Amino acid sequence: MYTLDPTWLPFSNLMLRHIYNVLLICSDYDRFLLEEDGRVEEELFLEYTQLGLSTPPKITHANTPEEALAALKSDRKFELVISMLDLGSENVEQLADEIKRLYPTMPVVVLSPSPVHRRNKQIKGSMSTSIDNFFYYQGDPNIFLAMVKLMEDEMNLVHDTHEAEIQVIILVEDSVRFYSSFLPLLYTCLIQQNRSSILEGLNSWGKILRMRGRPKIVLAKNFEKAWDLYATFRNNILGLITDMSYERNGKEDKLAGLELCRKVKADNPSLPVLIQSMDEGCAQTCRDEGASFLWKKSSTLLSDLHDYVIAHYGFGPFHFKDPDTGKTIAIATTMRELQHALAAIPINSYIYHSNRNDFSRWLRAQSLYVLAAQLKPLKIEAYMDPEKAREDLVSKIKEYRTERTRGVLAQFSRDNYDETLFFSRIGNGSLGGKGRGLAFINMELRASGIIDKYPEVYLSIPRTVVISTGSFVQFMEENGLKEMVLQDMDDKKLLSLFLSKPLEQDLKADLTAVINVISQPISIRSSSLLEDSHFQPFAGVYETCMIPNVGNEGKRLFELEAAVKTVWASTYFRHAKEYMKATDHILEEEQMAVIIQQVIGSRHGDYWYPNISGVARSLNYYPLPGEDPRDGIGMLSFGFGKTIVDNGKAFRFSPRYPKKPIQNLTGNGASNQTSFYALHMHQGYHPFDDVDNLKLLDITEAGQFPDVLKGCASTIDLSTGLLNEDCNAKGEKILTFNGILKYDMFPLAAIVRDILELGQKAMNTPIEIEFAVNLNRKLPKKPEFSLLQIRPIAEGMEESDVRIDESEQTDALVYSEMVMGNGKISEIKDAIVIKYDQFNPKEMAGMATEIEKFNTEAESTGQDFLLIVAGRLGSCDPWLGIPVVWAQISHARVIVETGFPDFQVEPSQGTHFFQNLTLLGNCYMTVNPSFNQGKLNLDGFSKLEKVEESSHFIHYRNTQSFDIRIDGLERRGIITVH
Repeated sequence: MYTLDPTWLPFSNLMLRHIYNVLLICSDYDRFLLEEDGRVEEELFLEYTQLGLSTPPKITHANTPEEALAALKSDRKFELVISMLDLGSENVEQLADEIKRLYPTMPVVVLSPSPVHRRNKQIKGSMSTSIDNFFYYQGDPNIFLAMVKLMEDEMNLVHDTHEAEIQVIILVEDSVRFYSSFLPLLYTCLIQQNRSSILEGLNSWGKILRMRGRPKIVLAKNFEKAWDLYATFRNNILGLITDMSYERNGKEDKLAGLELCRKVKADNPSLPVLIQSMDEGCAQTCRDEGASFLWKKSSTLLSDLHDYVIAHYGFGPFHFKDPDTGKTIAIATTMRELQHALAAIPINSYIYHSNRNDFSRWLRAQSLYVLAAQLKPLKIEAYMDPEKAREDLVSKIKEYRTERTRGVLAQFSRDNYDETLFFSRIGNGSLGGKGRGLAFINMELRASGIIDKYPEVYLSIPRTVVISTGSFVQFMEENGLKEMVLQDMDDKKLLSLFLSKPLEQDLKADLTAVINVISQPISIRSSSLLEDSHFQPFAGVYETCMIPNVGNEGKRLFELEAAVKTVWASTYFRHAKEYMKATDHILEEEQMAVIIQQVIGSRHGDYWYPNISGVARSLNYYPLPGEDPRDGIGMLSFGFGKTIVDNGKAFRFSPRYPKKPIQNLTGNGASNQTSFYALHMHQGYHPFDDVDNLKLLDITEAGQFPDVLKGCASTIDLSTGLLNEDCNAKGEKILTFNGILKYDMFPLAAIVRDILELGQKAMNTPIEIEFAVNLNRKLPKKPEFSLLQIRPIAEGMEESDVRIDESEQTDALVYSEMVMGNGKISEIKDAIVIKYDQFNPKEMAGMATEIEKFNTEAESTGQDFLLIVAGRLGSCDPWLGIPVVWAQISHARVIVETGFPDFQVEPSQGTHFFQNLTLLGNCYMTVNPSFNQGKLNLDGFSKLEKVEESSHFIHYRNTQSFDIRIDGLERRGIITVH
C-alpha cells in the first residue's frame, strides 16, 4: 500500500524529483533514430521548459555494454538506463543483472524495435527480475518521452497528489504491445494540453505554475496493483483505462477489468471508466456497468482512444491579443504563421506581447528553444522605434526558419531552396525508415572520411527532399480519409480517391519550388515509419514512382502531385494491409513520408538510365568456397535496379574479392542480363498503369551510344569466339563488368566494401545498400557513385541448437545446403508440391493463380503449409519463376525452390520480396538435385495422402507434422516425415 506524505509544500515545489541523466545503450544508428529523426531531446526539453525547470534530461550514449558499465562507474550520476533489446552478441538480461548488482535501485528499461513473433517470445520468456519494464519502439519518438515521464510520475506521485490534488489516470494493461502504443498517445495528449494552457494563459504566472500540476499516469499490470492505486489515490483519480483480461490473485482472469470497474463504480459512480477488450461481444456488458468500451482489434483503436482522451483535455495555438479589449485578433499555430502574423498585427499588440516575453515563451513550448534564446536580447527598450524592433524580430524568425537546419538535414524553405541543398525535409514528423537511413548514412559518410578517400569520384546521396509524415497525417485528416481507407476497397478505387483530393497549398508551393530546381527525372519513393526497420523491413511493400519531369511547369507539377498521392495511397493497398496484418502491426500506426529524389543517370536518345545499378549486402548467405559470409555480396545490373530487385537478374561479385571469377549456375563469368530498364523521357506519368514508368529494352538499344557500355560490357567476336574488352568493337555485347571490377576503371568494389563496413558498424547489424553509378557525366564533372538506400537486415539466427545428422539425409524428403532462416518447425502437415512431369515455364502465371487458391484455403483454416516450386519465387520475369506477390503465399511458412535438369535458376538473395519473406520468420531452401546441390524426393511425397490436385501442383497431407529443421549456422536444412 502507498503511504501519503503529510508534509505541506508550496504549489511551485511540485515535481521535485526528476530524471536528469539517462544512459542509452544502443548502436549509433538507433541513437540517430531516437535523437535526430525523432528529436527526442527536443521533446524532453519542451516538457521541462514548460515546467519552469532549467535542467532537462541529458542523454548519454553508450555503444556497448562495456561502455555502459564504465559510464555508470564514472562520477556522473544516472537515474535511468534504457537499453535496446538487441546488443549484437551481448545479452541484455546479463547486462541488466550486472547493473542491478552494482546499483540495485537503478531502473532498467529495455526497448525492442518491433513486436514480431520472435521478439514477443524473447520478451515473454524473460525471467529477469533486473529489467523493470519492456517497451516496443516502432518509429514514434514519444515512446521515449513516455518512458521517462512514467518513471517521473511514479517518483512524484505520492507527494504531488497530496499537495496540489493532482489528478491521476490509471492505465491497467499487461500487454507490452498495447501499453507501448497507449502511453505515448496519452502523454502526447497531456503535453498538448499543457501547451494549450501556456498559450491561453500567458497573462497569468499562476497558469504556468499550474502546469506543474498536469495529470499523472500510472501503469498497473494486475488487479491487485490497480486496486491499490485506486484505493490510495481515490480522491485524485481523473479516470480509469483498463484491459478486460489480466492477472487476478495470481491467475489470468478474463473478466478482471469488469470486476475492477464494478468495484470502482461502487465507490465512485461518476468516475469515467474505459474498458478495452479483444472480445467485441462484451461491449454491452461494459456499458451496462457504466463504462465506455473499445474493441482492441478495431482498426481505429488509437483514434478512438485519442478521441476519448481529448474529451478531457484541450489544445491551443498562440493568440494575438488587442491589449485594449483583450480580444483575439490573430492566431498562429506554427512558427511560419507567427512570422506572418507578427508583420500584420497592430503595433500596440506587438508591444503588448513583447513586453510580456510571450513570443519567446511560446517558441519554447514548440521546442524552438534556440530561437527563443535568440529573441531574448530583442527587447523593445533597446530600440528607439517599436517598428524597427518588430522588423528585426520578424527578420530573426525568418532567418532562423531558413538557416536552422542548413546542411545535412535542412528544413525545406521554398524561398531558400537551391541546388546546393542535397537533403531537405518538408513539414513536421518523421523522415520515415528510408529517409532517416539516408540522412544517417549521409552524416556518417561525411564524418568517416570515405568521401575524401575517393577524390576522383563524386560520392554522395542523390539530391533529396523528404515530405515528412506530418504532411501525410494532415492530408488524411483534412480530406476525411482516416476511416475510409480502412474499408475493404479495391486498390484502383482507393487510388482514385486519393488522386481526387487536393494537396495543402503550402505543400503544393513547396513541390513547385522542387521542380524549379530539379530539372532531371524524379523518383518518388515511399518512406514509412516501419519501412527499413530492424527485423521487418517492409521492403518493396509500397510504391515507387518515376516521372521524366519534362514539359511545362503545370504538367510537371501535376505529375509530381499524382506520384506523391500514389505513394500515400499505397499505404493502404491490399498487399500492404496483408503485410501489416502478418507482422502484428496496427494499420493506423503506420505513417508515410515520401522521398523525392533526383534520378541518377544520363539521357541517351529517348531514354534515361544509369550505367550501373546495384545492391550489396554485408552478409552473404551463399559464399563460394574460400569465402566467408561476412565478406558480403554485391549484385550489379546495367540500367535501373528493377532488374535486380524484381526480376532477380544480376551479376554477382564479392566486394572483398572483386577480381575473383564468379561461377553462377550458367557456368560462365558473364551476367545473364540481356535487357535493361530505362525511363522513357517522352511518356508522361500514368498512375493507373505501371507506376515506376520504366520500360524494358534490349541491350542492343544501349549499344547505339558510344561509351554508355564502357566498363560494363565486353564484346564476343562471333567469328573467333574471343572476348574483347572493347565495348565498341564489332560483335555481340555481353555484360561482364570487367572494366569496373577487373581493371579498376572505377573503384566500385572498394567503395561498396567501405560503405558496407561503415554501415554495419554504425547500425550494429548486417546491412543492405542500393546504389547507382553514372559514368557519363560531362567534364569537368566526376563519375558519380550515389547511395540510394541503406537498411538493416536480420541474420535469422535466434536459435542455435538445431542439429542435422548426416545419417538423416538418406531418408529425407528435402535436404539443402543453401538455406535462410534458423530453427525447428513442427506444426506443418500440408505440402503443396510442383508436378515435375508437367512442369512448363511458359505456364508460370497460371501457377501463381493456383498457389493463391491454395493459400486462400489455408487462410480460412489458419494452417500454414510447405511450398515446393520450380525457379525463383516472386520473380517478375515468368521465365525465371512464379510471379506471385507476398499476399498470394502468406501462409507458405517453408519454401523450397528447386531446379530441374533443363531449368536452373540461382537462389534468391537481396530482393525486396525475398527479404520480407525471410524476415517474417519463413524458412527458405534452394535445391538443384541435377547439379548435386541438395535433394528433393518427390517419390517420398507421393506416398502421403493426396488431398487435392491442380494443373501444376499436388496438395499432400502428412498424418503427423513434418520435421523441418534449418541450421542457420551450418547453412543446412532438412525436411523429413516422422
